[in-house]
Amino acid sequence: MAAPASPLPQLHRPARLPRAASARTPAADFGRYQFQVVAADIADAVTSIGGLIFDRAMAGWDVSVVVDGDHVIDDRPVRILGARVTLVPDRLAVLPAPQMLAVAGDVIVKSEAVRRQVLAAGEDAVTEVLLWGRAHPPSLNCKYIPVRHRPSAAAQVFKSHAMAAGGATVAEAADEGFYSMV
Repeated sequence: MAAPASPLPQLHRPARLPRAASARTPAADFGRYQFQVVAADIADAVTSIGGLIFDRAMAGWDVSVVVDGDHVIDDRPVRILGARVTLVPDRLAVLPAPQMLAVAGDVIVKSEAVRRQVLAAGEDAVTEVLLWGRAHPPSLNCKYIPVRHRPSAAAQVFKSHAMAAGGATVAEAADEGFYSMV
């Protein structure tokens, strides 16, 4: 007759406990500032505003880069900067209002829905709105002031790695220029 199995080996195994369902969704991080970047593509966002994306993400902000969702994209450059990509298959979709909104000028020129969102955000006095790029939207009836962001040393390094991951030519570190809606 064999001896009964010892219960000792079971003591060294981690107990399997059922996981409780979380009431929060991953995107519903209460207390975190929201920074939303709307760009034509990932390369433009990383090249033009990558330092600010990194610095805000490292400061604890929830940073999302919104791009057109009708094609497959490589999100590695954005993940390197500490942000995530949000695909919007329909440019008419209404996005939640963030504390900071940065939009490429050419996207405002091409999309009426984005233009309306920028105007609404500029009027609510809660959202800081930044614009970048060469195309200045003529239909926005508001004032702009030029602002510069000097990326931190870490942001410059991560931005250069993100640009390399996206296949962009890595340029020398420089300040990033925007227009802030007043």
